[in-house]
Amino acid sequence: MITTIIYAIVAYFIGNVMGGKLLEKIYKEEFTNKGSGNVGARNAGRVLGPRSFLFVLAVDFFKGFFVVILLKILDVDSKIIYICIVLVLLGHIKPIIFKFKGGKGVATFFGCLAALSLNLFLILILCTLVIAIIVKSLTIGFYSSLPFVIYINYVENPSFIILGIFILAVLLISVVAVKDIEDSFNKYFSTRKIKKSVR
Repeated sequence: MITTIIYAIVAYFIGNVMGGKLLEKIYKEEFTNKGSGNVGARNAGRVLGPRSFLFVLAVDFFKGFFVVILLKILDVDSKIIYICIVLVLLGHIKPIIFKFKGGKGVATFFGCLAALSLNLFLILILCTLVIAIIVKSLTIGFYSSLPFVIYINYVENPSFIILGIFILAVLLISVVAVKDIEDSFNKYFSTRKIKKSVR
């Protein structure tokens, strides 16, 4: 029990290691007061360029990967691994070190999946890209793929407890991005209306 609590606390604080905040230390300039105001990779790239995008993406991805792969190496129970996925995401989204002002957790979620299951990781990438190409929106592509990823995860791990924890992880990264999701869908449907009216 004590070991589980230690794993959970460590996972949360690893989540507090923000690629965007490290980048600000390197540049000695805050980019979170520009662009979308987010500490994530997309805003870093928008404000500071593609190398900054890749740096933040890599840091945020790797911390999720690191937490899961370390727990797998230690042969920790699957349920504990899933709980730690939720906590590393929570640490990224609501980092206590940075007064609970974090990112959206997408790169960290991808990192967790890459270590958890290569099948899930590749399916999420494929579904995201296919939907994104159709609707011309990565945001819609990613969040629309999540229910299918939940299903595949249940097929690979047929446990209602694991299913519930994984749904919690997905809800965590979805709730924090509600405005982005709404804006993307509104933009998509308004574009379709314009095209129809032109015809």
